[in-house]
Amino acid sequence: MRILLLQNHKDSGPGYLEEPVARRGAALVPCMPHLDASHRIPEDDAGYDGFLLMGGAMHAGHVEEHPWLEDAAALVRRFTEAGKPVLGICLGSQIVARAFGGRCYDLGVPEVGFVPLRLTRAAAADPVLGQPFADPLHLAQFHSQTFDIPEGAMRLMVGEQVPNQAFRMGAATYSFQPHFEVTPAMMTSWVAGSEEIVPTHYPTLPDALPHQLRLHHHASHDFCWRVGDAWLGLIAARAGRDGTRS
Repeated sequence: MRILLLQNHKDSGPGYLEEPVARRGAALVPCMPHLDASHRIPEDDAGYDGFLLMGGAMHAGHVEEHPWLEDAAALVRRFTEAGKPVLGICLGSQIVARAFGGRCYDLGVPEVGFVPLRLTRAAAADPVLGQPFADPLHLAQFHSQTFDIPEGAMRLMVGEQVPNQAFRMGAATYSFQPHFEVTPAMMTSWVAGSEEIVPTHYPTLPDALPHQLRLHHHASHDFCWRVGDAWLGLIAARAGRDGTRS
């Protein structure tokens, strides 16, 4: 399995998702147009079995400054039309929302830290989230934008401060606002490196984060493993049905 990986910062990679990827024998093929001017978003899905979109500091609507955002949204639609699984996280989730007409907009207060989230009733029958998880789930957040659920999508996860946390479009295109892929090292680096959001809105978080990690990162890691493996299972099943890579 070959999975196109849209990565927007050096320290915002797939994190714990690398573990189920390795278990499945899949290959992540990096595409980093924000980091390397020679990288271009592919025009179509040819040669790839899935599309994984990671987070970033830019906003999904900043298409004039970052034209590749529109190219990424167009590619999300192409993968979805082809029935190939897509998984967007944080900025990636907002790109997926915009790809299908969902509005992305600024939050009054950014959402940062481990936040309690709940699965919707619809999630119980979902091929990726229809598994036994803690209720609530505490997953990492680091975002200042949110999205509206696109028409025709199924909402799968909700939060108190930010209602729309996850949805599925079609059979296998997923959007997750929380950073469930995050490792303790990644989250610690993001909080320590924040020059505006954390000092302004969460000044006590640098001291509180070690305790949050002790409480929640093991369950978050388990969530990442199981959700990631289930999503990769959709890729493997489709590839098998088509008689292509598995």
